[in-house]
Amino acid sequence: MVTKDRDNVMLKKKEQVKRFLESVAMGIGFFILFGILIIPGLREGMGTALDVVLGPLAAFINNFLITILILAVITGIYTSLIQKYTLNWELMEQSKEYQKQMRELQKEYLEAKRENNKHKMKRIEKRRAEVMRKQTQFSGELFRQQMKPMAYIGIITIPIFMWIWVYVESNPVGAVVFPLLGEKVLSDGFILRLPYWVLWYMICSIPIAQVIRKAIGMRSGM
Repeated sequence: MVTKDRDNVMLKKKEQVKRFLESVAMGIGFFILFGILIIPGLREGMGTALDVVLGPLAAFINNFLITILILAVITGIYTSLIQKYTLNWELMEQSKEYQKQMRELQKEYLEAKRENNKHKMKRIEKRRAEVMRKQTQFSGELFRQQMKPMAYIGIITIPIFMWIWVYVESNPVGAVVFPLLGEKVLSDGFILRLPYWVLWYMICSIPIAQVIRKAIGMRSGM
């Protein structure tokens, strides 16, 4: 009995330490995420600091489009791994199941309304309220689960983006040919004034991320 109580205390302490470390990591991630918007010079500082590592890589490859492709592979790998091992997938599946139930109940309710079946409508409303009550019970934890990987990913991804931003501004790459879009300068803006290198990163990262997720057996859900 004493051993069992000791094990429970140790387990509780480990869980507290884990939650503390998660909170610290999330705090750092959100500081980086929002800091670049409100702290002058933080973007340039991140880019300059990371240039110690990524600058020689870009010089060695001597093709900035390929450099961004390599960075998309790197970010795709650790992003997928972080999502796989930090998300509570059972909770995510439960949320999807509740959403499915709500859609089915909404469909049944509309059918009952067309039939003017008030008894059936009242029964469906009662079932819908119960599903919503259950969904609300874990909505806070679900939100935390969704935000946790975003904060972890931001710790590395945002500085990489800041480095690309600073590098392109300091080392004009010139114009490149995009499929369907023609010749564009990487530093020029397109939708919402985002530079074209962001578009190139997205073109590289989206299919790469899908391949990586499939390779590591990651469930769909995010």
